[in-house]
Amino acid sequence: MNYINKGKRDVIILPKFCNEHILEKIRKKYDELYGIIPPHITLAFPFDSDISNDILKKKLNEIASDFKPFTIKLKGISIRFDNRVKVYYIFLNFIQGEDTIIDIHKRIYNDILQNELPFDYKPHITLGCTKEIIDLNLEEEFETVVDQLFVELIGENEESNIIIQVKL
Repeated sequence: MNYINKGKRDVIILPKFCNEHILEKIRKKYDELYGIIPPHITLAFPFDSDISNDILKKKLNEIASDFKPFTIKLKGISIRFDNRVKVYYIFLNFIQGEDTIIDIHKRIYNDILQNELPFDYKPHITLGCTKEIIDLNLEEEFETVVDQLFVELIGENEESNIIIQVKL
């Protein structure tokens, strides 16, 4: 495992699905972070910043106050090749709630991190990666209400340490 993110923070959503075991079965086979962090939606990718956790929490609370809890639904798999690392990523796709996730993501980058990603942000849950293209079918729908944002401090072995929790 490549430990390039240890010591960095990120902002995530930790959705809880009643049928999460289906996702975990796929992740166990394809995701090196299986058992280290649960299925998640990354709002702000791992970052280094001088901003203190107290200020980060205050600013996230300001953003969260503009949003109410919302429903997300995900269904279907997409496979995308990443030329930088030469692997195929397996993504669980959104069918509801994507616009709100994008809005929160933009606010975090504009109001807190004050920069932009070098690529277009497309919300998803990563189920893993593979060196070769696979045919993976997933018919189930995954639904939950998002009512919290989390800041994670990435540990020595890429483990997830939740350091901030903010309610919408």
